[in-house]
Amino acid sequence: MNTSTNKRIKASDTKSVSKTLAILSNFDETTPMQKTSDIASRLNMSISTASRHLNTMLDWGFLERDDSTGYYSPGYETIALAGTALLNNDAYRYAYPELQRLSYRYVVHSHMAVQRGVEIVHLISSSCENTMDLFIPMGHRQPMYCSAMGRAILAYLAEDKAMEILKKSELNKMASETKIDIEDIKQELINTRQKGYCVLLNELSESKASLAAPIFNRQRFPVAAISVSISAQGMRHPQRERELAKAIKGAAGRISGKLGYFPL
Repeated sequence: MNTSTNKRIKASDTKSVSKTLAILSNFDETTPMQKTSDIASRLNMSISTASRHLNTMLDWGFLERDDSTGYYSPGYETIALAGTALLNNDAYRYAYPELQRLSYRYVVHSHMAVQRGVEIVHLISSSCENTMDLFIPMGHRQPMYCSAMGRAILAYLAEDKAMEILKKSELNKMASETKIDIEDIKQELINTRQKGYCVLLNELSESKASLAAPIFNRQRFPVAAISVSISAQGMRHPQRERELAKAIKGAAGRISGKLGYFPL
């Protein structure tokens, strides 16, 4: 087989893998179940091409199909793969018990997220019985500019990197108090660094409040953030904010310490 033929085969394989990954990435919280025609239309593929890739993922267990409706949905192999990824995430392993304790001791919903592009991706969502209405599934994404954990990470990035993220973000009004002016957001990042935590009220969603702190690695880089969520009304009490701020900063500090971070 000559060199030009090898290159054509490799290019074909790359395109095939890209299409498979595009289909798999097409499933999200808004479209957890889709038909072949839906996927083909959204990704500008022919029905036959989409069907071929879907059947391959079905055989491998990355998708499931409801034969009565023809709808596809992510299969259990995606969960197994996610579990493998999290097993190698030290921040996740150290944060999990800390967030469980926070949830039950302070009657809050606790979260952990990491940055992905201009968004954060939730890896942990811990509830107690009274906070199930604040539950957020693993993999849920939120914009960095208007989420407490996103701002907690942004505040400790290099200024040029933080500005690059803000400029790439679609600064939409998510709730009544969402800050969409870059200068206003920059001031919030300054406030976050001064206090060591970020507090958010009615910005990501109405009547909800979050308080977040960053997690650092040994290189002093913010690799993740943790947060607690309660009603906006509850967070308006200064004593409650102080109590939760002390708790979240303490938990973030312990997690960071296990990752090799130490304060100057």
